[in-house]
Amino acid sequence: MNKVKTYHEMIEFPTLKERFEYLRLFGHVGEDTFGFNRYINQAFYTSRRWRSIRSEVIIRDGACNLAHPDYPLFGRVHIHHINPVSIEMFENEDPLLFDLDNLVCTDEQMHRAIHYGDESLIPQDYKPRFPGDTKLW
Repeated sequence: MNKVKTYHEMIEFPTLKERFEYLRLFGHVGEDTFGFNRYINQAFYTSRRWRSIRSEVIIRDGACNLAHPDYPLFGRVHIHHINPVSIEMFENEDPLLFDLDNLVCTDEQMHRAIHYGDESLIPQDYKPRFPGDTKLW
């Protein structure tokens, strides 16, 4: 059985890359998730209860990628379930769906990186320029 991951454990990692490594799932592009049952999770994500918890997560994380203060999000904010969800969880209104310790802010690119394990999608650390630096990037 897989260990349940938590937001509180994740934020103990100091870098964005370490947080990504903690959350990384190694899924496969094109892998069927909900298929014809997609309407179940779509109903969930448009519910009043979800919109309320989503707002709480954004406020708690300061609208920062993986709640890391050095990576503010601009544009659409995604809320990632730290532990993968299933159709049964939606059908049974599993409390883990709304558990703040199972949710974190991210953007579309990081969300894909987590699900598919693609490290190349995560933002790179900022490297400050210095006098005499002639390298373009």
